[in-house]
Amino acid sequence: MNKTLFIIALIFFGIHSTMAQKTIQKEFSSGGIGMLSIQDDAIFKIEINSSEEKSIKMSLHISGEHAESIIVEEKITDGTLSLKTGFAPFFTLENDKLAAHKVMALEMKITLPKTMDVVIRSKLASVNANGTFKNFNISLENGNCVLNDFSGNAQLKTIAENITVHAQKNVKGKAISKNGMVENDLPKRGKFLVEAESINGSISLLQIK
Repeated sequence: MNKTLFIIALIFFGIHSTMAQKTIQKEFSSGGIGMLSIQDDAIFKIEINSSEEKSIKMSLHISGEHAESIIVEEKITDGTLSLKTGFAPFFTLENDKLAAHKVMALEMKITLPKTMDVVIRSKLASVNANGTFKNFNISLENGNCVLNDFSGNAQLKTIAENITVHAQKNVKGKAISKNGMVENDLPKRGKFLVEAESINGSISLLQIK
């Protein structure tokens, strides 16, 4: 009898876990858009890839108790596409929003033209980016920042975690950390500039060989 109940419980929780996941996909024309802005304290991980394509593609994967109630709000103002997660209208939380996000995991992936500016502000997210960008401006409180095969200008700030940049040869760099270690192998001269600053995180600015 106990074994039967255990199997039923496993099936129930397995179905519940499968149902508590959701993926939102959106695509935008980049015509008239020069900047992507993400100001969000609920997303756990943001991955951004530059490409030769003219469109902006976004995918948000959500897992957790309130996954079905999460939406992505978008707004285009003065050439800036702003993305932010939120809860569906008329959805009421049992507790505060912060407590709800603690039992959810939100991961966002974006592909956009390499001619665009990117601005990200987050208390939670870590950011991984790959490729060429016009300008990359990041401010993170509890996440880390990793840029791979990077070309362009960047202003990178973290409070708690590390900054790592693997840059192309045309990128110079400046780095300062109050309490972390600093490794800056980028040249003092270059077409583009990466400025990295952290309070407690370490910084590595490395040139691709």
